[in-house]
Amino acid sequence: MEIRAVTLEDAEAIANIRRQDGVREGVLALSSDRLEVTAGFIRSLTEQDRAFVAVREGTAVGFAVLLSYKEEGRRHCATVAVMVDRDFQQRGVGHMLMKRLVDCADNELKLHRLELLVLTDNEKAIRLYKNYGFMIEATRKNAAVVGGKFVNEYVMGRLRGEGTKE
Repeated sequence: MEIRAVTLEDAEAIANIRRQDGVREGVLALSSDRLEVTAGFIRSLTEQDRAFVAVREGTAVGFAVLLSYKEEGRRHCATVAVMVDRDFQQRGVGHMLMKRLVDCADNELKLHRLELLVLTDNEKAIRLYKNYGFMIEATRKNAAVVGGKFVNEYVMGRLRGEGTKE
């Protein structure tokens, strides 16, 4: 498995992963999401953002992104997100992507804080994030709609050098 920087050519594979049952719900995507939306997102990444794909046999099977805050008072922070093709979940792909994000945040960008949102019932993802030092900071009640029902999500945060178990 190779972890490399995302390219525009990865947009179709990433869009397909986002639309998969078992992934779509966790990333709050729609089954009708269009390829151009994903391509536009990739094009919008700035020099302070980072995006990676996990590639197996030439195809992206996972995607991770770090979006740095642009505001002066928040430039020490970034939001991260990870998603993995349903056929490659529980095979270490999320771990490899998260390791790359955290390494990049700590050693390249020198960020002090990372944060993310995760649905409260996504126990496997929560366990992964905790292994990289993320802690639950708050619960956002009825923050999303999945399958026509309101669901809660956690705000999780990580400060550089605190709590990493990897």
